[in-house]
Amino acid sequence: MLQKRKSARERGYDQRWESASTYFRQLNPFCVGCAAIGVRTEATVVDHIIPHQGDQLKFWCDTNWQSSCAWHHNSIKPTLEREWRAGKLNDAALRLNSKQAVKLTRARYKFPIGVDGYRVNGG
Repeated sequence: MLQKRKSARERGYDQRWESASTYFRQLNPFCVGCAAIGVRTEATVVDHIIPHQGDQLKFWCDTNWQSSCAWHHNSIKPTLEREWRAGKLNDAALRLNSKQAVKLTRARYKFPIGVDGYRVNGG
């Protein structure tokens, strides 16, 4: 039987995390995945590069954090993690600016098109 996933608060995403992640995003304000393809997007999420899976050392180690937009966090990162869990990717590939992440981003990202018909935002 599948176990119900703990709530975000139960997994450690509490006020302390909110403060730490806000500060990290102030220092690293743009999504590393978007930057890797030449797009400047404000980060809204601090992602754990290597999933912490409850390990408090991995959770709080800021060298295991990367700034991300919601799209990268919810679209690209889950795909990378599935491949990683299956043993198809190494830890470094979980960075949103890794070769594998950039390839996946380029395949999925839809550059906005301006009124002139050209790509907007660095595309």
